[in-house]
Amino acid sequence: MKSFVMFLAIATAGASFLFFTAAKEVQNANWAYKACREANWFCHNPQVLAFIAVGLIVLWALATLLSAIRD
Repeated sequence: MKSFVMFLAIATAGASFLFFTAAKEVQNANWAYKACREANWFCHNPQVLAFIAVGLIVLWALATLLSAIRD
């Protein structure tokens, strides 16, 4: 469970970086244009995905801490 939460956090942070980069490159008709056309809200608000990634990392840290205390 903890490793799955960490995987989701890393994937969400990667997606945030991808949309942050795509928002800068959207002027060219390339992958960024297609990504921003499909997920317009994430291109304008990539920080939301970053906040979710931070929340998942905090959840992972709490689960790791509680599991260490319990053992």
